[in-house]
Amino acid sequence: MKSVALDSTSLPTGNERNVALPRTVSRALLVILRVYLGVILFITNFGKLFRDEPFTTEMLGFLNGVTTRRASVPYLHFVQQVVIPNAKLFGYLIMTGEAVAAIALLTGTMTRVGAAIATFLFLNYMLAKGRMFWSPDSEDAAVFFIALVVFLGRAGRTWGIDSYLAKRWPNSQLW
Repeated sequence: MKSVALDSTSLPTGNERNVALPRTVSRALLVILRVYLGVILFITNFGKLFRDEPFTTEMLGFLNGVTTRRASVPYLHFVQQVVIPNAKLFGYLIMTGEAVAAIALLTGTMTRVGAAIATFLFLNYMLAKGRMFWSPDSEDAAVFFIALVVFLGRAGRTWGIDSYLAKRWPNSQLW
């Protein structure tokens, strides 16, 4: 992709009407964020798959502590009434979601789907910890916004399989 640099001689002087300034940022910069997010999810999921005790045990220990955190009342109710009774199912859903998102982001295949899954996962992690977007110590908020930028920027269209899919189906919202 081309990046356009502007200097002071190319700025409008006021005599021109409706002059559009070309401002672009190379989509290649989004590849860094896409791969970074994919690596985070891959390492996280790898740790959950290859441990001595099942992930469900650790997840239940974490979720039982949600009641002592500042989680919102509706989220607390959801955790206590839905997630904890179905912990094994949610454990598999989390691991599957992280694996699908990691593969999608690392390969650039259906990147928007992978980024949407990652956004949903990180939002839930943040809510379970009782953090908000403006919390200075919320690393989940930071990766949430990285996933959102990857989703909106369609980062898979550069150095990813999405670039080939976009040529074949240019109007698809999946890539």
